[in-house]
Amino acid sequence: MRLVFTLLAIVLLMPLTVSAEPAKTIDELVAHYDSSKCTDCHEEAHENWAKSWHAQSVTDPRVLRAWRTFIIQGLDASPQAKRSDLKHICFSCHIPSTKRVEITDELTEQIAGLIITAAEDKDVAKKDAAIKELSKLNIGCLACHNIDGSPDGNPQPNTIYGPGDAEDPPHKEELGFETVKSPFMKTSGFCKSCHHGCPPDMPSSICPTLWTSYEEEYLGHGGDKTCQECHMQGEDGENHRFPGIYEKDFTATGVDLKLSASPTEYVDYFQNMVQPTVVLNVQLKNTSGHGIPHG
Repeated sequence: MRLVFTLLAIVLLMPLTVSAEPAKTIDELVAHYDSSKCTDCHEEAHENWAKSWHAQSVTDPRVLRAWRTFIIQGLDASPQAKRSDLKHICFSCHIPSTKRVEITDELTEQIAGLIITAAEDKDVAKKDAAIKELSKLNIGCLACHNIDGSPDGNPQPNTIYGPGDAEDPPHKEELGFETVKSPFMKTSGFCKSCHHGCPPDMPSSICPTLWTSYEEEYLGHGGDKTCQECHMQGEDGENHRFPGIYEKDFTATGVDLKLSASPTEYVDYFQNMVQPTVVLNVQLKNTSGHGIPHG
């Protein structure tokens, strides 16, 4: 079977500068945007993030299996493509540090090999080791609070961008980082950079994404909530777990379901039997801000 793929045309906090030399290893890449120090002060946000799908942007089993198939059936099978193309197609959203840090083709190919091992290797030890190494690349704090936090798309080095809710953040004194208020982070446009992935103004009929669904079917019909108003609400403010379709209770807030059942009988003339039967009337309405399921 032929599959057709459409190729659509980032320890402690380190100084956030783009290296002149391409990263040759995963550890070199991770060092530029290591968020481990954030946990010291933002423990609750970190705990919520650790339960989120952002924390599994590379290692979620579905992502690994999809990438495995894309690599083998798409890139490897095409004379015009190569595994190093992954950094231009998938990595900018799933591994945001690659937006700001150049990586070698060899490193991209190494990551591709780890993905295949993590997705299908029969050796459990090798599989687990590959997943552990790939987990270093999952979306961390600085993906949002630096790399994508500036509305002009040009984040400054040694800068933490935030929505402006923190009082006297200690980033400057303790870490040497500036803290910049970025109202952009409270807009849906902030989420668009990864949850769209198509050229600007391309309609959903050509490129159906979460953003085009939200823009055309929700905003276009009078909706006014931002992504954050649904996906970041928590009892104590911002929820960094970003609940979504795979959480039953959260999904229920975006679906209006009415179900009625009536008992009856079905006569099977061919078998000369009368079968007890239930007639179901299901009314399902999507009340969320986009198509369900989506991603």
